Amino acid sequence: MVAVAANTFRETVRERVLYNLVFFAILMTLCGLLLGQLSIRQDEKIIKDIGLAAMELFGHVIAIFIGIALVSKEIERKSLYPLLAKPLSREELFLGKFAGLGFTLLVNVGAMAAGLFATLLVTRGEADPALLKAVFAIYLSLLLVVAIAMLFSAVTSTALAAVCTVCLVLAGRFSDVVRNMKQVAPGVPDRLVDFLYFALPNFRNFDLKDKVTYGEFVPWHVLGWITLYNVVYITVLLGIGLACFRRKEFQ
Repeated sequence: MVAVAANTFRETVRERVLYNLVFFAILMTLCGLLLGQLSIRQDEKIIKDIGLAAMELFGHVIAIFIGIALVSKEIERKSLYPLLAKPLSREELFLGKFAGLGFTLLVNVGAMAAGLFATLLVTRGEADPALLKAVFAIYLSLLLVVAIAMLFSAVTSTALAAVCTVCLVLAGRFSDVVRNMKQVAPGVPDRLVDFLYFALPNFRNFDLKDKVTYGEFVPWHVLGWITLYNVVYITVLLGIGLACFRRKEFQ
């Protein structure tokens, strides 16, 4: 599994899309710097806000499209066959690819966070350590997106997996809308609304950008809760994905 993870990391690093996304994330941070010059005493908040938003946006794009390609493209190109012919189980392959992309995202998030901190140090002479809490929450959300992408990539084609993943991520980001569905559509059964709310991945749990940007303290138990939520949800998704991947017949 470690060998698969290392190979996945090398493959994803060679993908040009990673360099483009990191470049645009850094560009967005620089844009925050320029916009900050136009606002009186708000430059630090603007830099933090745009930097974290860019980190989250481009990280999600990487997690979705490369996460889907990890399994589905291997199946479509039939490059999976020689791997499975070796003393390598499907579980080791599946989990190894998840771990490899997870490490790739860790490196990219670290690089983006370093760029954001460097910008704050250059412009303000100091960087708020509380930003690391928001960065950590963003990384947790990216791991959850990877688990969703790999689940769909194990059961359907690349295009359909991309659509399903994007739709589920968007639904998870608007979980509060689902919770208030009773007010918008009174005829919807309460049990259905509750089921959808708790079944969908609640990405709002990981959104700490506004709190950190405006100096609101984020308690450590909140980080512990979202970490536990993330681990449980990813475990369920990977378990379902593994079950589907085991039963999948390759032709």
